[in-house]
Amino acid sequence: MGLVLISRKALYLLLALVAGWVLYNVAQVVRHLHSPLRVLPGPHTDTRLFGILPNSLKNASKEHRFAKKWTEKYGRTFAFRLFGGTYRLYTTDTRAVAHMLSHTDIYPKSDHLRTVLVATIGEGLLVAEGEVHKRQRRIMNPSFSPGQIREVTPIFFDTAYQLRNVINALLAKAPTSGALEVEMYGWVGRAALDIIGQAGFGYRFNALYDESNELFRAFHDMFYAMGKAGIFGYLQNRFWLLKLIPTRLGRLVKQSIATTRRVGMELVSAKKLEVQNELHSKNIEKSRIVGRDLLSALIRANMADDLAPAHRMSDEEVLAQISTFIAAGCLQGHETTASGLSWTLLSLAQHPDVQSKLRAELSLVADETPSMDDLNALPYLDMVVKESLRFNSPVTATHRIAIQADVIPLLHPVVDRNGVVRDTVHVQAGDLVGIQILAMNKSKELWGEDAEEFRPERWAEEAQEARNIPGVWAHIMSFLGGPRACIGYRFSVIESKALLFALIREFEFAPVPGIEIGGKSAIVYRPNVKGRESEGQQMPLIVKRVARSA
Repeated sequence: MGLVLISRKALYLLLALVAGWVLYNVAQVVRHLHSPLRVLPGPHTDTRLFGILPNSLKNASKEHRFAKKWTEKYGRTFAFRLFGGTYRLYTTDTRAVAHMLSHTDIYPKSDHLRTVLVATIGEGLLVAEGEVHKRQRRIMNPSFSPGQIREVTPIFFDTAYQLRNVINALLAKAPTSGALEVEMYGWVGRAALDIIGQAGFGYRFNALYDESNELFRAFHDMFYAMGKAGIFGYLQNRFWLLKLIPTRLGRLVKQSIATTRRVGMELVSAKKLEVQNELHSKNIEKSRIVGRDLLSALIRANMADDLAPAHRMSDEEVLAQISTFIAAGCLQGHETTASGLSWTLLSLAQHPDVQSKLRAELSLVADETPSMDDLNALPYLDMVVKESLRFNSPVTATHRIAIQADVIPLLHPVVDRNGVVRDTVHVQAGDLVGIQILAMNKSKELWGEDAEEFRPERWAEEAQEARNIPGVWAHIMSFLGGPRACIGYRFSVIESKALLFALIREFEFAPVPGIEIGGKSAIVYRPNVKGRESEGQQMPLIVKRVARSA
């Protein structure tokens, strides 16, 4: 009898919790439907409850194209309704974006996005908010200084020339024409993983030659599962009750996380011991610390004598940075570099005049492994990298949530649904705001009528409106801006330049006849072949060796 009563009490408690959860969410829906954003112009929503969710999930890979169409129809600033009645502000207004990026205390990442990221990569810099983020960033800044990137530049070239050797080995089997179709996305991705492994935390994936490495497989499986999650995965991230339902992809992610955690903690412990031995009986100030890989530099900075104990990172936080090094889009880790550089090679293949001009400049460099400063002194290489990161941003958008009411200023006023001209936008707590990276990078209002053309020469000209873009680098949004701007943008830029230096001097790239390259966005915008999407991400290009003059 006692067991029956206990069971009934447990059942009643569960029902009460579920009822409370349902009522809370209903109240949230009602509140969201009265958002001040509802007066802004915007696209038609499918339903009052689901908003544009069915459409957006069905067409996730085309989100940036929808954004372009909506911008042309509704202007720089508009809003639309999402799942549960939540409104999202969409704006490419530079003053509004600068306001949101600079007020990170008002516009953090949403809870469900943080939950996904924490479960995947831990409480690293990409996920942390508030004082935790400030503390982590303060400790990590020396690891991403120009001096530190200068230290790891030779690692970029070591891997770049390994990639060159792999492609040369493939071309040795080419027909008499000397040209061969090569799937560059996969090879560039392996090279990027090797670079981030060695330069990031002194770990050899050896991905260019061997796929059996357990950490390589763990991250490969994790990204595969994230890309295949679909609508049920989205709903699981939003509603904790659905997380109780086991799935094959969920188990795959858990196994990958377990492997990453085990190997990562081994790396942290080993690096920590090395640094302790190195610093034994020494009093080294944080400002004087340098190291060859970023993790060593981070651990040294974290152990510096002039750093208060309360400001140090725990081993768990240091471990989370390893995952952040690889998984975070802002570091152009494995996935983002694979995507970004693949799109760059496609743009160069589609513009042989640009490719030839770049090759001519690179061929004049006598040193096979130029320094960071020498790479930055090459003007056309700099233009090509800037234009590619503008035109081919691997991450097309990011989103934040307002946690309190706010008034967002506009540089360009908007006419609302009632015909009222507004030079500010009001948001309430719970409203979502979108940072439209690719839309701003390709805005005709900001870059001119040829904004949707790949043209590196634009960087020798003045784009006055584009100078208002609040990006941390080159007035583009690819690395964001404000206190949460990508800490690793220098790493990314020099890595891209080193890989292009090695590849373009050695090979000519051309499109594959008869195929069309498309893409799918799952955090990162990855390439695929239209009509062959089931084959996964790929960027096939025709590759041949550069003809050498006698």
